Amino acid sequence: MLGEAKMMVGKGAIDMAMIEPRIKVLNPDDPEPSINLYVEDQSDPAMRLVSEMMILCGEVVATFGSINNIHLPYRGQTKSSISVSAFDHLPEGPARSSAFVRAMRAAEMEFKRPIRHAVLGVPCYVQFTSPIRRYVDLLAHYQACLFR
Repeated sequence: MLGEAKMMVGKGAIDMAMIEPRIKVLNPDDPEPSINLYVEDQSDPAMRLVSEMMILCGEVVATFGSINNIHLPYRGQTKSSISVSAFDHLPEGPARSSAFVRAMRAAEMEFKRPIRHAVLGVPCYVQFTSPIRRYVDLLAHYQACLFR
């Protein structure tokens, strides 16, 4: 899987080591709830595996939709005009990744044809596996099921 990630970087994908702060309230109904603050390291091999599988699924669904002329919520993002080397003065890791994310262009959505997702390094992409089930993900599931 790590080889797949390196291959995508070779196609223009941006590999970012992000650290996400998390807050978990264990007993929210208690007058004095127990609050747990922690950091989720997205460079953890298990997190990267899940992320790579979600991206792969999104690319497969987008490719299937493109081949079969299915209107899906294709998501794309053009490559930033800012060079990655512009952030070399920042320490490698979360600080550099965070600065680069802030400089990226906004994602675009197209419903009739696939568009390139340069940040992921894939020719087409559909968000299809969100664990929080966004409405757009459900729309993609519905459209894909209609094809049967």
